[in-house]
Amino acid sequence: MARQTFRWREASLPDLVSVSEIQLVVHEAFTEDDEVLADRLELSPEGCFMLEVGGIAQGYVLSHPWVRRAPPSLNSMLGAIPDVADTWYIHDLALLPQTRGSGAGGNVVPLLADIARSEGYSSMSLVSVNGSRGFWERQGFSVRMDERLASKLASYGEDAVYMERALT
Repeated sequence: MARQTFRWREASLPDLVSVSEIQLVVHEAFTEDDEVLADRLELSPEGCFMLEVGGIAQGYVLSHPWVRRAPPSLNSMLGAIPDVADTWYIHDLALLPQTRGSGAGGNVVPLLADIARSEGYSSMSLVSVNGSRGFWERQGFSVRMDERLASKLASYGEDAVYMERALT
């Protein structure tokens, strides 16, 4: 089988339908409302990308500035980026099953790190779900959990952990 080439491109509000459809497949137990997904796309368009394979949407990443150790609750509107934002937060990286293992996920992380650095952030953070901790550890992230975070992450599922990566 020939290996398909993937391409990350900037995402925008017209991509909301694809983002919503992909998250229904990838996060079936923990989906978010379209309004929440649109909120992320509008707040930080520079941190949102679509993965295309042969011109077809196969994944997305939504990221934005936020506050370290205070991840937003699942399915919650942000409304604005806090003035005290001090980390680049990866809200969601979702790839359809047929795209996993292609290298696309690992390919977008350096792009996000470059954006974070150019915006003046010295760290990136995220909540790892669906058994993705190993993937994020390979991208240079490490677990930074405490009691307060554990209770806040309950809505994300049993295996959810907060992770950070320093940017040099």
